[in-house]
Amino acid sequence: MAHKDIDPKNPPRRRIGVLTLVQDERDRVLLVKPTYDNKKWQLPGGAAHEGEPIEAAGERELREETGLDLRLTHFLALDHVPANAETGAKEGFNVVLDGGVLGDEEAEAVAVPSAAAGELSGCAWVHPEDLEKFAAPYQVRRIRQALESVKNEVSLPLLVRGERRAART
Repeated sequence: MAHKDIDPKNPPRRRIGVLTLVQDERDRVLLVKPTYDNKKWQLPGGAAHEGEPIEAAGERELREETGLDLRLTHFLALDHVPANAETGAKEGFNVVLDGGVLGDEEAEAVAVPSAAAGELSGCAWVHPEDLEKFAAPYQVRRIRQALESVKNEVSLPLLVRGERRAART
């Protein structure tokens, strides 16, 4: 979730963010709306903790922000984010994970859990052609690249020391 677990006076040298692209059967994208810094809508996600595997961070953030409990085994895009002198944000990377497609019932049940209400004001299913109305331009570009990977059936496995993250059985 947001940034409560990151010490602003002593941030990591390089941040690793994890975001998850989840779609519904109508090809809409799941977005969440942070309450901090008047941010626009974005993919569910946040920072990986030190030593936390990417898939575990993505699964934790997705569960905390949407209540979804999905197994994440592949990523769709890796986005380098340069340091921002204006905000003090450190350089980092955002990994866009593949959350797959939810059925209509499961998609309609998605909501911000009460524990996340202080950090998120809502979640919405957004058609790709409407992304510009919701998200910042860099977020829209990131989401469109991830959608292009899905369209072309291109995803890469998440590895830990060369071993694939196993799918749930």
